[in-house]
Amino acid sequence: MNPLKLLIFRNNRESRVSDQAAFQEIDDAVRQDDLKAWWKRYGTWVVAAGVALVVVAAGLVGWRQYQNAQRATAGAAYASALALIGKDNAAARAAFDRQAANAAEPYRSLAALIAAQMRDKPEEQVGTLRDLAPKLPGELSELAQVIAGYRSIDTPKADETVAALGPISGVDHAFHGSILELQALQAFRKGDAKRAKELWAEIIKDPAASSGTVQRAQAMLNLSDEQGTK
Repeated sequence: MNPLKLLIFRNNRESRVSDQAAFQEIDDAVRQDDLKAWWKRYGTWVVAAGVALVVVAAGLVGWRQYQNAQRATAGAAYASALALIGKDNAAARAAFDRQAANAAEPYRSLAALIAAQMRDKPEEQVGTLRDLAPKLPGELSELAQVIAGYRSIDTPKADETVAALGPISGVDHAFHGSILELQALQAFRKGDAKRAKELWAEIIKDPAASSGTVQRAQAMLNLSDEQGTK
């Protein structure tokens, strides 16, 4: 649990317990006409507890506002860097490198993904993406590996990179269809048209595959049929 949330939870829980005890004692004190004695004993603690809860709540609001401000700043910088692509790629890459080092999430991870793809050579892109993948959260990690697979297709690292996608190729993973497509491309490049066609057919039948992936698979199947590839 987030430390700040844990602190609030504990304070709230302790407040509920102490409130119950306090109200019981107030009731007893009223019956005994001794409310002043109760307040003399517990009043300072009640005020201190109330102030503590206000401070914690204010801290939480302030932290959220800070995070929102950080994200807004990072988002603006990210959009500016995107606008540089195609106009000044060197400046865009430098901007993404800076954001990958210190921007608020999710822009830090997204900037790192783009910066990796802007390396000079495909081999460098593949290596950077594969090194980056373990440092990214969840599906972004898998996305980095899949992009590395696409970037590797015409490089000596293709077999190794596509083979490394095996652990995330199951139907329960987000990029299952893309990985099937990469495996089909690899099979086709190696002359195994039969295996490639099997994989393309599997993509077409996959309800979770993206429309773009399905369209490409269908196009490749049609092309193979026209060429009489077996």
